[in-house]
Amino acid sequence: MKTTIASHLVRRLRELDVQEGFGIVGDFILKLFGRIDELGFPIHVTADEQGAAFAADAYARLRGFGVVAVTYGVGGLKIANATAGAWAEQVPLLVLSGAPGMKERENDPMLHHKVKTFETQLDVFRDLTIAQAVLSEPATAAREIDRVIQACIATQRPGYIEVPRDMVNVEIDGVDGPLPPFMPMIDKARLDEAVRQVVGRIEASTNCVLAAGAMAVRRRLHDPFRELCELLDCPVATTSLAKGFFPERHPLSRGVYMGAVSPEETVRVVEGADPLLAFGALYTDLTMGGFTAKLDRTRIIHATDTRLHIGLATYEDVPLQAFLPALLQALRVRRTVPDRRHEFRTFACELTDSPLTVEIVVDCLEAALDERHGLIFEPGDSLFASVELSAPSWGLASGYYATMGNGLPAALGAGKADPTRRPVVLTGDGAFLMTGLELAAAHYHGIEPIVVILDNDGYGTQRPMLDGPFNDIPSLRTERLTEVIGAGTGYLCMTQAELHRALEAAVASAQFSIIRARVPKRQPSAALARLTAALARNV
Repeated sequence: MKTTIASHLVRRLRELDVQEGFGIVGDFILKLFGRIDELGFPIHVTADEQGAAFAADAYARLRGFGVVAVTYGVGGLKIANATAGAWAEQVPLLVLSGAPGMKERENDPMLHHKVKTFETQLDVFRDLTIAQAVLSEPATAAREIDRVIQACIATQRPGYIEVPRDMVNVEIDGVDGPLPPFMPMIDKARLDEAVRQVVGRIEASTNCVLAAGAMAVRRRLHDPFRELCELLDCPVATTSLAKGFFPERHPLSRGVYMGAVSPEETVRVVEGADPLLAFGALYTDLTMGGFTAKLDRTRIIHATDTRLHIGLATYEDVPLQAFLPALLQALRVRRTVPDRRHEFRTFACELTDSPLTVEIVVDCLEAALDERHGLIFEPGDSLFASVELSAPSWGLASGYYATMGNGLPAALGAGKADPTRRPVVLTGDGAFLMTGLELAAAHYHGIEPIVVILDNDGYGTQRPMLDGPFNDIPSLRTERLTEVIGAGTGYLCMTQAELHRALEAAVASAQFSIIRARVPKRQPSAALARLTAALARNV
């Protein structure tokens, strides 16, 4: 069979264990959709292009790589926001865009979906992606595909490939062999010295704490990190971008550290550590609680994706991907995992007629969910209150870029990426208003999430900082969306007992559930109150 752009793309994606993509068709990408589908690579159609990109982003966070496919102009420019979020939070998302054919562009005609020039969309994505390619030459198309994909993997950033529609069925020059595995730059002498220094700091310490961030997740270091934690037998925290990376019901877990947003016990443990071993954390305003984190740099050992910082000293070319396994190997010969059984925490929810608050919703979720579930948090109180909610498995959130409306489409991508766990989305009424119809797409493609809506009559995150009519939005009976979709079950919950019963039924049901939890309009969670007090100074 001849090599085409479609066949080479599908071949490379399957090498990366990517079995499907997300998108919306249009005439400039229609031919490519058809060829990809013939090759057994489905593109799951969503309600909107941005929803497709959010789904692909979630898929990438769990599977290691994701693909969104859209048409030119009206489709491509719609996903600029989601692509920007993937850049900010270092997600390897491949944007695959159709485009006018090369022959159609002669004499610069005014074709539909065109903005200024035929390069306008490409120019936009040059600022949002690490590598770009327009597949206009058969001799170089395969190598260009490989170049963009390899750049995405090397940097954990999004990439962009544009396919002119008259190139789809053209035979291209093939490339032999699989993609070479990504190998970071490593200075062996510096790595050995860094490991020796860190082992010495650990062995001299009685107050060591480990922390994991986004890049530990992206580099898929779950197993060595957990082994290191149990070998050292010391407390563990994560940032919000790595929630669930270490099981939060494990006795060593201290949950999510987000500066002053986090519970006092978590703050005390993390900020009192000496040393604090941080693996792949991104120090941003939101992940550090509005920069309320009080961390002494001289007591931090921080492994980044390219270098290692030990206090004020920096070791270049000692990347996280090499340092963590090397440190683990060095400690294995000096220590053994403590010989005791860890008791995993369990939770219960009281059945009372108490009115709902954000904290009560979190407590009820804590009691209802287990390892069969994965959690998705929208920005706002859904995310910040989650510092009090332990994730039994993975947790996903736009924890730094903080784009609203990603939760429902992310459920589709997460459900496809990890079929062993059911997505549970904690969202707000404002975010649901943006992308709630993506629930229909999730159901259509066989994903049946549990959706809990914190309905506080508007944009509750902004109210503590500055309130006004601009925070008010239309009120919807969102629990009745099931009647429109023709599937699922909706619940309106005003009390703790009602919410408990709704969650119990939702967990037992095979179809999706919408649980609208009415919480006070101007009573945010304690976590959000702590954050907005810090952020309000800048408003």
